[in-house]
Amino acid sequence: MADTKMPQKHSSSVANTGKNVPKHAAPQRETHTFRNTLLVLAFIFIAAAAAVVVYANTYAGIYPNTYVEEQNVSGMTDNEVVDFLSKIYNPDSLKGASLTISCKDTTIQLPIEQLNIKFDNVALTQKVISSGKEGNPIDKTVSFISRLFGEYRVSPEVSYDKDRLLKAFDEAASKYETKPVGHTFVIGSDSVTIHGPVNGLMADRDKSAKEFESQLALMRFSIIILDPQPVQPEKLDFDEFYTWLTSDAQDAYYEKNNGVVQVHDSKPKCEVSRETVQKGLDDLKNSSDNTAVISVNVIQPENTKEKLSQILYKDELSKYSTNFGGSTVARANNVRLAASRVNGTELLPGEEFSYDKTIKPRTAANGYMAAPVYVGNKVESGMGGGICQVSSTLYSALLYANLEILERHNHSLPVGYIPLGMDATIAEGLLDLRFRNNTNYPLKLSASADGGVISFSILGYNPDGISVSIERSNKGDTYYVTRVVKKNGEVVNREKMRSSTYAKPEKKED
Repeated sequence: MADTKMPQKHSSSVANTGKNVPKHAAPQRETHTFRNTLLVLAFIFIAAAAAVVVYANTYAGIYPNTYVEEQNVSGMTDNEVVDFLSKIYNPDSLKGASLTISCKDTTIQLPIEQLNIKFDNVALTQKVISSGKEGNPIDKTVSFISRLFGEYRVSPEVSYDKDRLLKAFDEAASKYETKPVGHTFVIGSDSVTIHGPVNGLMADRDKSAKEFESQLALMRFSIIILDPQPVQPEKLDFDEFYTWLTSDAQDAYYEKNNGVVQVHDSKPKCEVSRETVQKGLDDLKNSSDNTAVISVNVIQPENTKEKLSQILYKDELSKYSTNFGGSTVARANNVRLAASRVNGTELLPGEEFSYDKTIKPRTAANGYMAAPVYVGNKVESGMGGGICQVSSTLYSALLYANLEILERHNHSLPVGYIPLGMDATIAEGLLDLRFRNNTNYPLKLSASADGGVISFSILGYNPDGISVSIERSNKGDTYYVTRVVKKNGEVVNREKMRSSTYAKPEKKED
């Protein structure tokens, strides 16, 4: 009987098979899968980012969440936003509107049209259209994305008459206000009186103006309330004050405000220690009347305000008159009118005067009338006839006042109201009578035209006793004038003035 062998398991073959299988096969597959996932996600992200960049940079409308104040203009096209903003910010929509301004018991109504409001919708539209779209593609994309999560507001481009608004604030609030006053000082003969600061009560005009501007931006107006609040003056800078107080004495001087000469106060020098001044300021804290007095040594300047005020227009440098009693009504009107416009003119030392500019253009609107004038060698009717008698009278007064003549022209024909060589003709924009105040003191021209007589007095100060006489001569139709200047009776100068040559008249002078 044959032997039968049962199959046996070969453990060795299993072991050998095990030797051929890598121990880390499963983890490597996981790493490979994770890396592929990352690549896919990165690709998706890049593609999405690229899509966003392309979308943001090709977005035709206004970026999302863009507002002009409360008006949402997001997504509008350029033409749509132009039309939309033009309808909102339109001056016509403000017609009949008024602004209510109130302060305590006073309320006023300010018509909006008085503020001369102007909207620059071209600039506003450009600002809206370009907002967020400046810069490179990345900048534009960042701006676009940021608009998705937050609002962007643009203010309208508008201008208005702020001075008129502030004037309205004054009308409503000024009677309830007092301005703060800082330290003030009165310098006496041997002391300085110090007055302490005083608080004021003022409404905040800048704050109220900004409130109006906010209402204007919204195109909705409500009451603006001005509420005066305590205001402190600026604090005293001790070092600056002490330096000013003890600085060299300063002369008073003449200055001109709105055509009127005034005397600016002098400033004496005070000799005093810092400790004394500081003690005076400290004493204010316990003073019942908010004042303190400190002793000082006062050194006055040579020219004080009182001295300059006393000599201002003290002397009459000259006076000259001519007669216009035979003039027509129109010519007499022009003489009086021109004289009135010169009357009261004040000039600082070195200042120049123009007669042509002072009497204004010769038009009916300025009050002038047609009257006889010289045109070449003839007498014709012209607007402003007679004004040359005023300039001639003034010129003669200037000669006797020893003032510097810058420009003067004689008439083409002789005149009968003044000695030949002493006249001064005017042609608007062409011929003028000009002079300079060559004295060291202010001058004042005083003119009158009453009773058919035009007179000029030139007022100033004559400390040197200057006097003037006039010498006249002629050769045929040419006349010569020499100004002889004397100082305390002694001749110090002989000045030949511009000669005058006259033609033969074709007509009798009016």
